[in-house]
Amino acid sequence: MMETESESRLGRPLRNDLSEAGRDLRLASLGVVALLERKGRHVFKGLIEEGKTFETRERTRLDRMLQEALGQVRVIGRRMETGLQDTSTAVLRRFGIPSHAEITALIARVEQLTAKVEAIGRNEAVDDQEG
Repeated sequence: MMETESESRLGRPLRNDLSEAGRDLRLASLGVVALLERKGRHVFKGLIEEGKTFETRERTRLDRMLQEALGQVRVIGRRMETGLQDTSTAVLRRFGIPSHAEITALIARVEQLTAKVEAIGRNEAVDDQEG
């Protein structure tokens, strides 16, 4: 089949239009790549900054949560220590064993009495020598 002259004239503009559209499409694709490359660097730098901000914020939040948890552990520890001391004191009293404070007070009282007895003994020795 041979093209007639009128078909040939009509085919050229169509080919030219298709060729131009293909070229435009290729140039638009290259433009997208160039834009992504240029904007991509900017976006990447922005993402790095966002990451730093997020890391700092989350680290601060985690540190605060850790400090709160440690504070609660300390409070619970003190409560347990007090409870154990109270329980052990009650058990010792039940068996008639004096507390540390009671023993310390008793020792101080014995030392006072010993000092008085020694003083009385010295006074009697002086009286015996005089008399």
